[in-house]
Amino acid sequence: MLTLASVVLAAAVAKSPLDLLRTAIAAPRHVSYVGEVQVLQFGPQHSDAAIFRIEHRAPNLTRRWYEAPQDLYGDSIISRGEQSYSVDVKRNTVLEAEDDSIDDQVAEDDNFSVLASNYRATFAPNDTVAGRATRVVILTNKHTGQMTMRLKIDEQTGLVLDKEIFASNGSLVAQTHFEHIHYNNSIPLAVFDVPKGLKVLVGPARSLPSNDIGQLLKSAGFAARGPKYLPEGFTPVEGDVSVVQGVRTLHLLYSDGIRTVSLFQNAGNANVGFSKLHVESAKIGNHAAKYAHDGPTTLLAWSAAGLHFTLVGDLNRSELEKIAASVAP
Repeated sequence: MLTLASVVLAAAVAKSPLDLLRTAIAAPRHVSYVGEVQVLQFGPQHSDAAIFRIEHRAPNLTRRWYEAPQDLYGDSIISRGEQSYSVDVKRNTVLEAEDDSIDDQVAEDDNFSVLASNYRATFAPNDTVAGRATRVVILTNKHTGQMTMRLKIDEQTGLVLDKEIFASNGSLVAQTHFEHIHYNNSIPLAVFDVPKGLKVLVGPARSLPSNDIGQLLKSAGFAARGPKYLPEGFTPVEGDVSVVQGVRTLHLLYSDGIRTVSLFQNAGNANVGFSKLHVESAKIGNHAAKYAHDGPTTLLAWSAAGLHFTLVGDLNRSELEKIAASVAP
């Protein structure tokens, strides 16, 4: 079993970029810290920024307090293992759901082999983040030759202190950056207590995720479909069935190790919301569709043969339309 000392040692002696990436993935399970994080997302219509204070007690307790934007000030997200609690201080509510808060890791453990097969990792000149020396790792897509991610990893602890994600045209689409950080092994457990006296809301009910995509399609409860086309390097990861707005919805997740694309489908009318986005019209075959950007994420939705489909992914419009065309009845 890894210990904090072994993670620190592994970060110090990592001989290859992939060795260091493995250490970075393991670091949050063994390294406790307090800091301030800035998250930036750049889209074609608008950009978003958020700043939160974070306290993380290894292996799986995290709390984030939002300092900006103004409408989130004072709100927090508490992650306790696989559960998250979103605390809304203005509405005096707490939303309980499976953990979907910001992920500080590079990739999940069982996704690392996919990442390694699709991306070439190389060292770049060392840098400094929040006053700490970092090793810089660049991940380049083997199929397109494009730099997709740049990571600045604490030399001593292996923690990712800066992560930049780039679009296929080379533009920066997202950045997660520590402004301040210090390591603290004695964060009180009370920090991660869910506040009492708030109205508890329960998020969508999900079945256990499964990597048997064929069985999920059969058990969806309607004539579910999967894509016949995926961009090079993408592979099925997992899926699940949840109840969204009272409608049974199938979610299928595909990834190339860094980028992801999700396909949601149902026989009701529970599409992913477009209410706050600039929506454009599109066509999937003979079917009318809606298209929008949300920072680095692209959304594409259409209806056909009594089913409603939504694709959400870190891909450009043309790639999503190719996937959609291979799904559309």
